[in-house]
Amino acid sequence: MSDISLKYIELYKEYANERFEKFEDYELPFSWDEFYKKNRDIYEEYLIDIENKIEKTGFYIKLLDNLDEFGFYIAFQNNDYEILNNVLYQTSRRKLLDAGITAGGTHCSVLENALSAFACNDFNIIESFFPKRLPYSKGTYYTENAVNIIKVLYFKENHLQKEVIEKAEKFLEKKITYWEKYIVLYFLSLVNRNKEEASWCLHELCSAYQKLGYPKEKLDKCFASEIHGLYRFAKKVDKDFFYKIDYPKHFCFYEKFEIWQKENNFPKGKLFYKYPKEMDYMNKIFNTELPFVELLKNGYANTDKFLNDLIKNIK
Repeated sequence: MSDISLKYIELYKEYANERFEKFEDYELPFSWDEFYKKNRDIYEEYLIDIENKIEKTGFYIKLLDNLDEFGFYIAFQNNDYEILNNVLYQTSRRKLLDAGITAGGTHCSVLENALSAFACNDFNIIESFFPKRLPYSKGTYYTENAVNIIKVLYFKENHLQKEVIEKAEKFLEKKITYWEKYIVLYFLSLVNRNKEEASWCLHELCSAYQKLGYPKEKLDKCFASEIHGLYRFAKKVDKDFFYKIDYPKHFCFYEKFEIWQKENNFPKGKLFYKYPKEMDYMNKIFNTELPFVELLKNGYANTDKFLNDLIKNIK
């Protein structure tokens, strides 16, 4: 078993015990039986009698979240990279859907969840969450600059590159965190095809990742899926350039996972867990076509439309 696997399992148990001391209940399951029971309890208490499709869809997405840690626990317990890839797919997809139906954020707010999706080669989410037709952001925050560059590179809108770079460089003049700084610098290094800069940024981001505050826990910092996603996005931009980048030698960057990715031709993740018959609506949510994010006049994501479009797609 690899060092990162052992570390994750250790921290998982530690976190579960802390939750038990505070709330007298193991919030995190340790076995499939416990996982099934927790989901069953949630279903019977909150989901079984809901008929309204808007409420039902929202509750399913928000409450059936036990897989977010347990899936990784299973992957690391088995030291199985295919399972890890699939867990990344399912957990990042659920979090993106949750963000899509939760009011209060812009479409750029989902950046970190999008990066986790990139780590399992799920780049189709760009079309839905950062659609080409949406206007480019002002570049006030690091997330906005990162998404601007993602769109320029992914949709090959070279005529907008100069404007996007200027916004990013202006942002870098602000007093910002190392995480914010090196995220933006990394994306600029992809624009400029600067392999030394890209390699250095990934290295610095691993250190910066360990200093992130809430909602990141020690458990989250054990495996930096977002940094894997940043690295993997380079392949989507330019395959030849991607192979010139040196990925970081840091405990939170899972080198063996990257080796497995290359040996298996970078497979896109798929669903790791299929819900039982009574909760089949969650399977339908995962399997349906993603809606496109649209914006309100105030610039925030139109979550009501996203939710309604998701329901229409499920039907």
